[in-house]
Amino acid sequence: MNRFLSGSLSAFALLAFTSSLGAQSSGPGVELAFMPRTMSVTLLNDGGKYVAIDLKHIAQGESCRMDKDATVARVGPGATGTTRVRYAAAQISAGGCPFMTTFDLSNADYAAARAAFVAMKDEASKKVDAIKKDLGDKWDEVTGKKS
Repeated sequence: MNRFLSGSLSAFALLAFTSSLGAQSSGPGVELAFMPRTMSVTLLNDGGKYVAIDLKHIAQGESCRMDKDATVARVGPGATGTTRVRYAAAQISAGGCPFMTTFDLSNADYAAARAAFVAMKDEASKKVDAIKKDLGDKWDEVTGKKS
């Protein structure tokens, strides 16, 4: 539940900061995914990024750590055989990547990351449908919809 909640909050933050990405890419708009595993990634942001929690600067081309299940958004195609993604959640642990880090993931890693996100989304939808069914007419009352 905590993973879903933090993932959802990260997803909402990511959507707020990437609303313009749909116009830049040829894909179906913003596509979210969860990092498939903890890995070091190479920062692609021009000028690098400042990491507030570590009080340091990571230059473009240097690496940082992306944790498993971090929420990322597809930006577009990357270098050959990769997908360019952006991380837009707040960094709460030392040694990780900074806010709005852009990096490339292999297409296989991105496919696994997207599959994990879709599976979590489907699971959440099933839980909401079960709650709707259990609540029946009270669902509208709980969600504030008036008949």
